[in-house]
This record gives sequence, structure tokens and C-alpha cells, in this order.
Amino acid sequence: MLFQSTLLALAGLLSLSVSKIIYAGVNESGGEFGTGNLPGEFGVDYQFIDESHVQYFLDNGVNLFRVTFLMERMCPLATGLGPIFNETYFDLYQEAIDFITAQGGYAILDPHNYMRYNDPSMQPQSGSIIGNTSDPNAATTEQFQQFWSELAGRFKDDDRVIFGINNEPHNMPTTLVLQNDQAAIDGIRAAGAKQLILVPGNGYTNAENWVNGTGNGYDASGPGAVPSSEVIGNVTDPDNNYAFDMHLYLDFDFSGTHEACVSTDFGPQNLELATQWLQENGYKAMLSEFGGGANEVCYEVSTHDPFANLIDQGARPLRAVAPFQQPMLTPRQAVRNTIQYLEDHDEFLGWSYWAAGPLWGDYFLSVEPNEGPEFLNMYPQILNPAIQSYQPIRRDGLSDTNN
Repeated sequence: MLFQSTLLALAGLLSLSVSKIIYAGVNESGGEFGTGNLPGEFGVDYQFIDESHVQYFLDNGVNLFRVTFLMERMCPLATGLGPIFNETYFDLYQEAIDFITAQGGYAILDPHNYMRYNDPSMQPQSGSIIGNTSDPNAATTEQFQQFWSELAGRFKDDDRVIFGINNEPHNMPTTLVLQNDQAAIDGIRAAGAKQLILVPGNGYTNAENWVNGTGNGYDASGPGAVPSSEVIGNVTDPDNNYAFDMHLYLDFDFSGTHEACVSTDFGPQNLELATQWLQENGYKAMLSEFGGGANEVCYEVSTHDPFANLIDQGARPLRAVAPFQQPMLTPRQAVRNTIQYLEDHDEFLGWSYWAAGPLWGDYFLSVEPNEGPEFLNMYPQILNPAIQSYQPIRRDGLSDTNN
């Protein structure tokens, strides 16, 4: 009986490790820094990645990097949004993407612009909304399509690239978000690129208000108050290789600017309605940004956990171990519970944590190796054990939704 009970317990542990997550990693933020200085100086105002730190993540099982850039640097203001690039900036960006994909990682191209262009100085509020015909300074939807056609054409032969249409559109007509999303898809496919496309919604593309259309990032009334769920699902893709791009932060206003998580179940509770929408329509999604502070509610591991001694709480993250050796994480962790929710729902292809990047310094959410505060706790205690449980993880083939 004892032997049988042991086998059943082991089987339970193994079943907990089974997941359909196929992409897991971090945001590499830094290419959009220094918005007050354009074009800026590489390594001072902006920087995409630190190759040694990216290699560290790759060596420890990460296979996804969301690499940010600024459209005003890629497309200089003098020539406007479109197919004319600042080749110096593009070459540096391509170097970062090529480094990731050559090592077996997947890279999300992320124009970090809130679906705005021409003045990034006070992001996320500044700049003209793309496609806003009432603003004579706004870039047009057609220009946005040209931009994406040019960018996608340059990466169409790299199967490990993923196209993120734009970071966090907000406070604009939801139908205009759809219009710009569709233009981007059309431009990408016209360039001959077949890879996965991530499609954002309105309201900072937040999962918690995807269905209800209220709160942060939506207007109080009018076309900017229409929920993403009522409009964004109307996108079409001739290759049917897209997923919806969702974000979720675990602080009280979903902004990711406060260290305290609201509750341990805050993530699952605020993913539920969006997940139902995905299920009802047969859609897929990626949680490409989420985060929580390094405090008890956000990440604590139970002191009663008999497996807790497997976690290295020092400067070196936990190295690869077999899935069944991972700690039994308790439901007292908001971040872990959010990841578990994604693992339990096949509608989600994966996740990328906010944030890594070479210029963050002591930013409280940074997991940059040997630098970020959460590299000492959130990464070894929560993120890395989850990533180890996914091994072997996808390292090759066209980016797609097949999980």
C-alpha cells in the first residue's frame, strides 16, 4: 500500500509538470529607452540586449525573448513612418535578433509605441494615434502597413521570428486598433513572411479588460469604450498563423508600477473572462507581458515545502533539473498561480516576463542576470523552475500556434 501510494504521489508530481506551453521567456527592454533623445546613442540612450545575459537565459532553458524598439528611431521623423529605415539602428536591432535566433531562441519584434508615432517623449500618452484622420500630424494606416511590410520582408527567412504588431494600444477607437492590426497583417503577408503574428487589442491590450472594455486604457464612452472582444476577433490572416497579444500586471491598477500584488489569485481571476472568449471562439493568445513585485504575496515559497531546499536563493539561478524534481509551489504566489493558469489552459501559447534588459539597473521588476533585483528571487524561485518543467522546449521550426 505504501509503495502504491508513493507511485500515485509521483504520478501526481509528474502530471503537474505536463504543460502545453511552447514559448517561455523574458522581455528584453531597452531599445525604446531615452525617448527624449532621438536618434540617441547606442549603449547610452538605448540598447537592445546584453549577449552574455541572453546566452545565460538560453543556457537555462528560456526560448522566448520579446525585443523592444522605438518606431521613431527605426523610421526617422524626417521621412516618417513607412519603408525608409535608419539603417544604423536597424542593423543594431537585427544583430540582437540574429544572436537570439541563431542560438535556438524565438524573438518577438516589438515596436514599443502604444500604436502612436511622432512624439515618444512622454510615452505612453504622447504621440499621434496611427490612423487618426482628424489629426493632421498622425501617420496613416497605410504608412503603418508599409512599415510592417518592409520590416517583415527583412526577417521573412528567419523562422524563429515572431511579429508583435504594436505594444499596448490604448484610448483610441477599438475599430481603429482593428484597422491598424489588419493593415499590419496584410503588410506582413504581402512581404512573404509566414511566421506567427501577435495581435493586440485596445485598453493597453490588458487581459483583465479585454471583454468588459472598462478601466485603464479605454475611454469612458464612445468608440474608445468598445471592448476588444467585440472587435479584434474580426482580423483575418490568409495563413491563419496569429494569436492575440495580452498583458497582465498583478498590482491594483494593472500598471506594473507597484511592488505589491493584490492577491495570490489575482492573475487567474483576471484572465478568466478573456480565456472564456478564447475558448468560445477557438482562438490562441500569448501573455507577452506580466509581472509582480518581489514580496510575499507575489512570489513566496512555503517554508513547509519539503522540496524548498532545491531552490537556490543566492545569485545563481537554479540550474536545469528534471521536471519531477521541481519544488511543490504553494498557492500563496500570485506570479506562480498566473503561470499555472496559463499552463492549465491550452489557449495560451506561452509567456514572457517583464522584464530583462541591459539598462534597467535596480528597477524592481528586473530579472537581468547579476543585476536585476528579481534575479535573486523571482527568477530562481518561480520563473526558472517553471521553465525547467517545460524542457525540452521548442528550439526549431517556424513560429506558429501549434501547442
